[in-house]
Amino acid sequence: CTNRSLTPSGIVIKFFPRYFEGVPQTKKMESSAALDLKGLSPPYWALDRNKNELDPQLKAAQSAAHREYMESCNDSSGESKTSTEDFELQGPLILKKLLSDEEIDEILCKASADGVWPRGLDKTERTAQEKSAKEPCEALRSAPHHLAWSDGHIVLYMHNNDHWFVRELPLSWCRIRGALEAKPWMNGGIPELDQDFVSSEESIKPVRTIELHHYATGGNLITPGHRDCGSEVTISVLLSDPSTEYTGGDFVTYSRGVPIAHKMMKGDAILFPSEDLHNIGTITSGVRLSLVVELYPSKSY
Repeated sequence: CTNRSLTPSGIVIKFFPRYFEGVPQTKKMESSAALDLKGLSPPYWALDRNKNELDPQLKAAQSAAHREYMESCNDSSGESKTSTEDFELQGPLILKKLLSDEEIDEILCKASADGVWPRGLDKTERTAQEKSAKEPCEALRSAPHHLAWSDGHIVLYMHNNDHWFVRELPLSWCRIRGALEAKPWMNGGIPELDQDFVSSEESIKPVRTIELHHYATGGNLITPGHRDCGSEVTISVLLSDPSTEYTGGDFVTYSRGVPIAHKMMKGDAILFPSEDLHNIGTITSGVRLSLVVELYPSKSY
C-alpha cells in the first residue's frame, strides 16, 4: 500500500500503485466556450471528444442546461440546485482504467449466457411506464435486456435477481464499489475497500440500480434536462473501445450551461453527482456498451 485514509464513514481505503502508473488519473474538463470556435472551419456550435462538431441533436439539451444555469445565477438564495456538501464532488471525475479488458469480457460473457437474462420482457410483465418501451433494432435484438427505450438503446437491470451482479462478479463489483467512494482529493486514485465491507449489507443496501446499456447506430440519450433523479451518485463505465467499436456516442455533461464531451477509453469510468445534467450523443456507427451504477442518497436508507 502507498497510502491509507479513512472515509467519513470509517471505511478503510487502500490505494494500490498499479492505478497510478503510466496514465494521468484525472481528465481536466475542456469547455468549448473557452476555445476559439470562430477560427474553425466550418464554425462549430460545440466540440466532441475528437475536436469535431458535437452531435447537433444535443442542442435542445444544451439550451435546457443553459436556461437552468441562468436561473441558478438569478436565484437570490445563491444556492445550487445540486447539493454536494456531503459528497465533496463538485462535478464529473474521470477514473482511468477502472475495469480491465478481462473484467469487461467476464461481465459481458456472464450476462449474455443462455438462460441468465431475458432478451426483452414480455409486455404482460411490464409496469405501466415500461409498456411504452420500443422494440430493439436487429443489431440489439439478441443482446440481454429487459427494455428497449428506443430501437437503438436497450437496458438490462443487473441488480435484479437478488443482486445478481454483486453475487456473480465479486471482483468487478469490488472495483466499482470502491470507485463510488472516490473523492477529488484522491487525484484520480481508485480506492479498494475493505473486503468485509464490500460483501456486507451496508455496502449493497445503498445500491439503487446496476444497468448494462447497449447503444446501436442511431441510439442516444439526448433528453433535455436528463438527470438521475432520486440518486446521490452515479458512475458510468465505458465497456467498448471508441477507437474500433463505435463512433459518436460522446458522454456529455454541462459546465455553466456549456456542453463538455468527455474523452474516455475502454474501461474508464466517469463519476458524478446524480443530479448533474448529462447526455449521450448519437451513435453514428457500431455499438456502445456501458455499465451504470447509482446509489441512493445516504439519508434515505
